[in-house]
Amino acid sequence: MKKLILTLFIITFLSCKNDNKNMNVNVNIENFKKGNIYLQKISDSTLINVDSIFVTNEKPIILSHDIESPELFYLYLDGSSIEKRIEFFAEKGNINISTSLEKFNSDFNVSGSSNDSIYRDYLKVIRKFNNNSLDLIELSFKLSKTNLKDSLKIVQKNIEALNKRQYLFNLNYAVNNGDSFISPLIAINEFSQSSKVVLDTIRSSMSEEVLASKYGKMFEAIREKN
Repeated sequence: MKKLILTLFIITFLSCKNDNKNMNVNVNIENFKKGNIYLQKISDSTLINVDSIFVTNEKPIILSHDIESPELFYLYLDGSSIEKRIEFFAEKGNINISTSLEKFNSDFNVSGSSNDSIYRDYLKVIRKFNNNSLDLIELSFKLSKTNLKDSLKIVQKNIEALNKRQYLFNLNYAVNNGDSFISPLIAINEFSQSSKVVLDTIRSSMSEEVLASKYGKMFEAIREKN
């Protein structure tokens, strides 16, 4: 009888734990049978747990939290020798994340968040910039050990040109997506040290809703200091 009461309590707790929360993250992890899963976010520069669940089978996993405005959250899988964490842009409503145990944070799909879709498109381009930059830096390093000085100068100019293109891409993406909560995040990460002219240009494209968000307020604080 005690086992039955305990089981009923756990089922009731799991079915009610998401009540009154405005964001639910539905997680499906193929081949994952046992372990802790945490929903995390950054608060005051510290990564904190906002919800967690211990999984003992392959049944659907639901994590929840109250969110004021869209922001980055993290899905952390514990109990692995390799740290596994998925970064995603969360917003109010139901968000679905599907992945596998083997490729937890390298091959996953996020749906239900329009902001995450915009963020994914942004990250794809940034990843290409970073890969190109690494290739050029590696080539520059190799050429620095040779007498091919002219070739080294060409590669270094290509690195400078690539950096400029990435700077302009970030600026255009922030301005062209001023009605998305991605815009202030890009501005915070990429333009915190930029001139007030640049910051004002980015701000002018942002909607009032975006400016009133968590990242919007952080961006405004940075802009006012410059």
